[in-house]
Amino acid sequence: MARRLWLDTNVIIRIITGDPQEMAQEAEDMILKVEMGELVLRLSAIVVAECCWVLESFYEAQPTDISDTLLKFTNAIGVETEEKPVVQQALLDFSAKKVDFVDAYIAAHAKANPPEDVVTWDKHYNRLDISHDRPGN
Repeated sequence: MARRLWLDTNVIIRIITGDPQEMAQEAEDMILKVEMGELVLRLSAIVVAECCWVLESFYEAQPTDISDTLLKFTNAIGVETEEKPVVQQALLDFSAKKVDFVDAYIAAHAKANPPEDVVTWDKHYNRLDISHDRPGN
């Protein structure tokens, strides 16, 4: 039986960026164990959110590239993503609708777990096709 491990953001960032090289190599060695079926990597939505933030803010990656890369990662053999359909929809909306990943996640999560009304002051929800209103209403 394969050992299951929760992934932290810093490991995924090393896999994606190859930076720094020494850490990236260690992460790649771990990926070989995943490919051999020795390990299963577990991925939470909060780690995906942090990956989006780090890749966009520090590495200055474009949301479309981030979304494409993380969608591939969430679909990789040996990777179990919590709330996979919600996380993947959020990644698509993050890129296509030009909103923060967290807002896209909240909308996708609400749609998957009715009622889907969101209370917020954030006008980005207009782009996410979800019922939302201000706290005072």
